[in-house]
Parts: sequence; C-alpha cells; structure tokens
Amino acid sequence: MRPEPATVARDFIAAFSAADFGAMRHLLAADLIAHITNADGGADVVNGREDYLRRIEAMDLDAAQFRVELTQPPQPVDTDRVLVMVEVRARKGDSDQLQDLHNYAAHLLRVVRGQIAELHMVDAKPAESARFWA
Repeated sequence: MRPEPATVARDFIAAFSAADFGAMRHLLAADLIAHITNADGGADVVNGREDYLRRIEAMDLDAAQFRVELTQPPQPVDTDRVLVMVEVRARKGDSDQLQDLHNYAAHLLRVVRGQIAELHMVDAKPAESARFWA
C-alpha cells in the first residue's frame, strides 16, 4: 500500500529539514516538475529530481543552522494533492557577519505512486531568502 499524500509531505519536509538528500531523492519522482519562487517573486520551473536536488544542494544547507517545520497538519486538496505550510528559521555566519532568516512558504504537492511528481512552492519573502541562501 502506498503512503497517503499527507504522509509523503510530512516525510519530505522532515527530510529537507534534516538535509537528508537520500530521503528527499526517495520521495521525489525522477520526472518531477517543480515550480519554485525566485528572488523576484516569479516562479522558476525545474524539470527532474536531480536538477531540483542540485538546486537545493547549491543552497549549501550545511553552512547554516536551520529548521523547516510544518505550521499545521498537511491539508488534502484531492486524492493526489496536498497543501502544506512551513516555517523556516535559519542562521549562518560568524559573530561579525551573522545572518538570520525567518520565513514561511506554502507547498502544493501532487503525489503519484508514493512520490512527489509535482511541486509548487510559494515563498513569503523571496528576496530575503535569495539573499540568505546566496
């Protein structure tokens, strides 16, 4: 039996928060289509799991202390889509140049056969996120 979309969403957010690329890879379909907010507030389309993960790797998650947490339980939209809202808190740098990020994002995920096939991410503060993760 395949996991419910809400379970896949919870597992994906937990894997992202742990910077667990193996778990994220397992939860993402190879032919993933991801729509991700860019610094200007528009959306970039990323095709494929590996391209999406390369984009996440470019954020250099290991350089920051961060956590991504659900703000409420995942909300089913229909049989294969779920909406999740997350809070992001991150800090990086040394005492001379300490940077903090506090942000929110919504994710609409379409889950097919237990994997995320489509992802729409809307960032509440896209310019701040882009500056922080650059």
